[in-house]
Amino acid sequence: MVKPWKKLASRITFADTWLTLRTDTLELNNGNIIDDYHVIDAKDWVNIIALTDGGEMVTIHEYRHGIEAVTMGVPGGCIDPEDENPLAAAHRELEEESGFICRELFQTGQSSANWADHSNQIYFFLGFGAEPTGHMNLDLNEEIAVSLTPFETFRNYDFDGPKHTHHAAALFFAERYLRANPEKDFR
Repeated sequence: MVKPWKKLASRITFADTWLTLRTDTLELNNGNIIDDYHVIDAKDWVNIIALTDGGEMVTIHEYRHGIEAVTMGVPGGCIDPEDENPLAAAHRELEEESGFICRELFQTGQSSANWADHSNQIYFFLGFGAEPTGHMNLDLNEEIAVSLTPFETFRNYDFDGPKHTHHAAALFFAERYLRANPEKDFR
C-alpha cells in the first residue's frame, strides 16, 4: 500500500508576496532520499464562469508572461486574507478583473492547483445574470480587456489561442452543475 513520504527537513528557499518556495528533504517508503523536493506554497484562488442572461460569457484577455502570449480566459485570482470565504473572493475578483457582477454565483467544484508541487487549492464558480458595473480594480501587474463570448464557443473549448487547464476544469465543473440543474442551462 502507498503511504505518505517522511519529511526529514524543510526550509524556505524563496518568499515574496505571491508565493513561497519550500525545499523539503524526503524519505520515500522504499528508503530513497530526495534532497531537494521543491513545493510552491501559493494562495488559494478562484475561477469564475460568469454568464449573462443572453447566454454570453464574460471573458478576459490578457498577456500571460509564463507562456509569453495573449490569452482568453475566465476571471479569477487569489483569495485574499480579508475575504471571508472563497465565494466572497469570487465576487470580488469577478468585479475587479471584469467590471461585472452576477445575480447568482455558485461554487461548482474545488481541486488542487498541481498536487505534485503546489500546495494550494482552486475553487470554481458559475455565475448567472452577469451585468456590467463599470468598476474594475486591476492590480499593478494586470492589463485586461473584457469581452462577451458566446458560451457555446467556450463550452466547445473551440477558440483560437492557448488554453488553460484550470479554465477547462472550470468548464467541467460548470457542465456538471448544469446537468444537475437543467433549468439553468441555456441550450
